[in-house]
Amino acid sequence: MTNYPCIRLAILPLATLLLMLQGCTTEAWYKGYNQSFEHHCRKQPPDESQRCLDALNKTSYSDYEKERAAQKQ
Repeated sequence: MTNYPCIRLAILPLATLLLMLQGCTTEAWYKGYNQSFEHHCRKQPPDESQRCLDALNKTSYSDYEKERAAQKQ
């Protein structure tokens, strides 16, 4: 049997990442998405940046959850 040290080295970080992702809440994903979108906006030219930031969803997570629950009914 051939020994593959690179695969063995990749398994631990991959397993750790999967465990970490399971611990992320929906709220963390929501906030992370909004932060990523805001960061993207700030990288735009000044005139585009403001339009992008104006379009950013500034709804709090609790309000977002209420809206989402109402849409399911």
